[in-house]
Amino acid sequence: MDWRLLLAFAAGSILATLAPFIPGAGWVLAVSACSITLLYWRRWHAALAFVLGVTWFLLQAGWLLDHQWPEELAGDRITLTGIISGLPEPGGQSTRFVFRPDADPGNRLPGRIMVSWYRPREYLQAGQRWEMTLRLDPPHGRLTPSGFDFNRHLLSNRIGALGSVIDQPKQLTTGGLFGSVDRRRQYLGEVLQSETVSPDAAALKRALAIADRGGMTPELSDMLRQTGTAHLLAISGLHVGMVAALAGFLASWLLAPLVLVNSRADRRRLAIAAALLAAAAYAMLAGFTLPTQRALIMLLVAGGAFLLRRGIMPGHALLLALVAVVLFDPMAPLATGFWLSFAAVTVLIWAFAWRPGSASGGGLQWLSGLVRAQLMIAVGMLALNVGVFQQIIPIALVANLVAIPLVGFWILPSLLLSVGLILLDLPAAWVIEVTEIGLGLLLSLLGSLHEFNFGRQVVVGGGLAAMVLAMVGAFWLLAPPAWPARWLGLFLLVPLLWPRVEMPGPGALELQMLDVGNGLAVLIRTDEEWILYDSGPGDGEGGDALGRVLPGLVGNMQSGALDRIVISHAHRGHAGGLGSVRDLVSERDLYSSGTIAGQKCVTGSGWNSGGYRFEFLHPSEGLPDLGPNSSCVLHISGPGGVVLLTGGIDSAVEARLVAENPDLNLDVLVLSAGGHRRATSKAFLEHTRPGLALASVPGFDRTGRPHPEVLQNLTDIPLVTTAGCGSVTVTMGPGLQPSIRSMAGQHPRFWRPHRDCP
Repeated sequence: MDWRLLLAFAAGSILATLAPFIPGAGWVLAVSACSITLLYWRRWHAALAFVLGVTWFLLQAGWLLDHQWPEELAGDRITLTGIISGLPEPGGQSTRFVFRPDADPGNRLPGRIMVSWYRPREYLQAGQRWEMTLRLDPPHGRLTPSGFDFNRHLLSNRIGALGSVIDQPKQLTTGGLFGSVDRRRQYLGEVLQSETVSPDAAALKRALAIADRGGMTPELSDMLRQTGTAHLLAISGLHVGMVAALAGFLASWLLAPLVLVNSRADRRRLAIAAALLAAAAYAMLAGFTLPTQRALIMLLVAGGAFLLRRGIMPGHALLLALVAVVLFDPMAPLATGFWLSFAAVTVLIWAFAWRPGSASGGGLQWLSGLVRAQLMIAVGMLALNVGVFQQIIPIALVANLVAIPLVGFWILPSLLLSVGLILLDLPAAWVIEVTEIGLGLLLSLLGSLHEFNFGRQVVVGGGLAAMVLAMVGAFWLLAPPAWPARWLGLFLLVPLLWPRVEMPGPGALELQMLDVGNGLAVLIRTDEEWILYDSGPGDGEGGDALGRVLPGLVGNMQSGALDRIVISHAHRGHAGGLGSVRDLVSERDLYSSGTIAGQKCVTGSGWNSGGYRFEFLHPSEGLPDLGPNSSCVLHISGPGGVVLLTGGIDSAVEARLVAENPDLNLDVLVLSAGGHRRATSKAFLEHTRPGLALASVPGFDRTGRPHPEVLQNLTDIPLVTTAGCGSVTVTMGPGLQPSIRSMAGQHPRFWRPHRDCP
C-alpha cells in the first residue's frame, strides 16, 4: 500500500477547512474531473489524492450549507414531526436536544435541528417521536477573538438550524429501534447519577463512562481545563483498550474448550475477535465520539493485522484511522476534539516509536515512562494549547502524574465494572461507591492544585502561521536522538509565545466592541489604560461570555488587567458580566449610574488618558433612577476624534444632550440598546453627524434590532453590527480617519455568512 496517497487525501480534506468560501458543486466536480488525467503519471498520484480529499470535503460542506435554514425565513414558525436524536442536555431552565425532522417533500428542512425547550414538562428520551411547533433560525453564534466559534461547532455536528419550542409539543411515540442505544446510555447516566452522593462525582462518572457531559457544571469544567486534566474525560484509547483487554481475557478462558473440540481453533484469535466486538459495542455505548472513533479504528487495524498475521507500524495505524474518520465524517476536522485526539497520539508515536524502552528499571520504570510521556505531551501540544486555548498550564504535569494512575488503575476499572453490572441488572452499589471514593480523591487533588495562581498562564500567541511553526519546532525537539540540531526547534516556538498584546501608540485610541450577543461590552485602549464600558449579558456571578474571551484580549485576568470599568446601567445585558471582572479594579475605578457599587458617573466628571478626555455627559447630579435613561453616557475626545457611548438612553435624553452640548460632533457613535427604536432619533443624528455607527446586537434578533426606523435615520451613515460582522475594532489616531475592521472581514471562513464586512 502506498501510504503517501492516504496521507495526501487526508491532508487535502483537512486543508480544505481553511477555504474562505465554498465554490459551486459544478466547479468542484469539473476540477476533480480534470485532475483524473494525473493518473497517467505515477509521480502525480499523490497530487490526485490531495485533490480528491479537497473535493470530498468541499462537496460535503457545500451540501450542508445548501440545506441550512435560509436567512430570509429566520424567525418563521413551523410545525413538524420528527425524532429526538442523541441525549437531551439539560442546562439551567432549558433542555437542548438534536431533532431530526421527518422527510420534507419540499426539501427545505435541514436534517438536524438544535432545539431548546424552556422548562419542559415532559420526560425526554432519545428516539421519541414528537410533533412540535418551532421558531427556526439559521445556525449562528458569537464571533469574538479568543472566543468559541459556535457556528463552526454547529457545522461540524451537521446542525442546519436552531429552533426553540413554541406552545406545548405533542408526543407521538415513546421510542422505537432508533435511539435504543442512546436510551440505554441515558438510563446508565441516570442510574450513576442517582447512586452517587456528590454532584461533581456523578457528572464525572457520566462523562467517563458514556461521554455524557450534560451534568458538568461550568465550575467543574473550568477546574479540569485549568489543571490540564480535561483530556481524561475523552473516551479514547484508555477506555476502549481496557474494555477490549478485559473482554479478550475473559474470552480466552471461556472459549478455551473450543480448542479441545476443534483443533483449528486459535485461542488467541478468538480472544482478539471477542475483544474487538466488545470494543465496538462500548464505542457505540459511548456515542461514537471522535476520540472513541480514532481509538476503535486503531484497535481494529491492529487486531485485524494480528488476525491476518500481518505487521503494521503504529504510524500507519494512526493514518488509517485518520482517513477512516475523514471518510466517515468529512466535517470532523472542524471539531477541536479531532485535533486534540489525533495530535496527542501523533506526539506519543513520534516521541516513543524511535526510543525503545529499557528492559531494566524495575517498579519505577512505569513512573519514568509516565513522566516522560507527560513532558512529551506538554511540548508536543504546546502549539494547540497556546494557539487554540491561549494557555500554558505549568501545574498540569503534577496533576496528571497523580490523576492518570488514579483514573487508570482505580476509577475507570471500577466504573466500567459498575456499568457492566448495571447492564446485566446485577447489584452494583458497592462498585459505584468504590468509584465515588476514587473520584472524591481526584476532585480534592485537583481542587487544591486549582487554588495556585500560577496553575494556568494566559498566553496571547500568534496566528495560524505561528501555530504551524510551533508544531514543526515541537516535533523537531522531540525527534530521535540522532536528529541534527534538535535544539533549533526552540527558535520555532518563539513566534507563538511572543506576546501579541501591545498598547496603541501615542495619541492613538482603539475601541473594540465585542460580540457578546444580547448586550454590550466595549474594550477601550489608549497608550496608558484599558477601559471596559459595560460587561455584556450574564447572571452577574460569573456565568457570562465576557469572562471567557477577555483573558485572550488583555493577556491575563489578574488584578491590574483592567484600569477602569464603566457600567452604564443595571440592565442584565450591560451589567451581567460584572461578576467576572469586578475584582480586577478598585472601588474608585468602577463607575456606574448609582445602582451598582463604585463611583457614580455624574455629568462633567471623568479622567484623562493617553491624550484623550473621558467625560460623562449624563446623568446629572441628583437625577433619580430612571432605569436605562440613567445610563452613563461616556464622551471620548482627543487627537484621533470623538466617540460617544450611549448605554440605553432614549430620544428624550438625546435631546437633552444636544441642548447641553451644542457643539457635539461625533466621529463614532455606539447606538443605544443595540439600535432600539426609542433612541437614535433623526434630530440627534443631524446634530451630531457621526461618521460611523456601531450596534451590538445578537444574530437574528427577535426584537428586530436595529429597528427599521433607526436604519432609515442612518441612511447616510455607515453602520456595522456585531450580528453581521462579529466583534468590531475601530482605530483612531492623530490626522487619520477612523479605520474599522471586523472578525468576519479579517478572518473569512465559509461557514460564516459574508456581508461585506470591513
